[in-house]
Amino acid sequence: TGLISGTPTTAGSYSVAMTAANNSPASGSVTFAWTVQAAGTVRAAGTLAPLAPTRVLDTRIGLGAARAAVGPGADLVVQIAGRGGVPASGAAAVVANVTVTAPTAPGWISARPDGSALPAVSNLNFVAGQTVPNLAVIPVGPDGAVRLHNGSGGTVQLVMDISGYYLAGTPTAPGAFAPLQPARVLDTRIGLGAVQAAVAPGADLVVQMTGRGGVPVAGVGAVVANVTVTQPTAPGWVSARPDGSVLPVVSNLNFVARQTVPNLAVVPVGPGGAIRLHNGSNGTVQLVLDVSGYYLAGTATAVGALATLPPVRVLDTRIARGATRAAIGPRADL
Repeated sequence: TGLISGTPTTAGSYSVAMTAANNSPASGSVTFAWTVQAAGTVRAAGTLAPLAPTRVLDTRIGLGAARAAVGPGADLVVQIAGRGGVPASGAAAVVANVTVTAPTAPGWISARPDGSALPAVSNLNFVAGQTVPNLAVIPVGPDGAVRLHNGSGGTVQLVMDISGYYLAGTPTAPGAFAPLQPARVLDTRIGLGAVQAAVAPGADLVVQMTGRGGVPVAGVGAVVANVTVTQPTAPGWVSARPDGSVLPVVSNLNFVARQTVPNLAVVPVGPGGAIRLHNGSNGTVQLVLDVSGYYLAGTATAVGALATLPPVRVLDTRIARGATRAAIGPRADL
């Protein structure tokens, strides 16, 4: 027993061979190996491990699934663990951009953990011939896979790009993420979570988040929610913010009259556990909100934990905010 003189502390893998000395009762040799991890590489449960964006599904070319359109009302199982940089085990949820293209009928797509029942939620909506993407945070099933459901009466082609994953385990660190089975907590069309009525022009709608849809009553800093506007009577935008805060100069989704548009949002909750949705149009809108996880309250210090900020616009090429006042050219980078 004892310490090896000169043990390295730089990140990497090392080994050393030890052989019994003369006049020692021992004989033979043994090799020891160890790994030194760089500071910050040990992540807590529920923290984000970012990845270089990678395409793991494209039904048009047979990537990640059969080369075929997904049938009406059908599910497509997509293996996540062990692909695109996601480890074979230890991932609780994946950050993925899901795209529908070449749909032959209007409908919606819902993403959920493999092995779970189809929830009454949607991640993106579309009409025939439309290509629509949306970001999603999807819990993975016990087998490391997710399911995409085609909620239309026609066929669709599906594409998925992943850019990170959340570590499995019980989250305890402030800012750590706790995934949930997706649940609908607001639908103004049917009076779920609010009065059964369209939201008036320029009006706010307060939505209670804590204590609903699997979100605990306390200890929540922010929620992951898919916000959808439908049946707008005029063009406009919707902004999500913590209840009790001032309306920021930002938007979470934009729309024209009669359009249905979803977008994923990470929304800090107010002191009472609620958020506000603002209708920034001159017409009425119907609003829908599905929750799929939450972040623990507190000051984030762990690597990969979420630190929330008041929403701030940092880029607008129309007014030279964050870049030159100019449109971006064809196939150009900004």
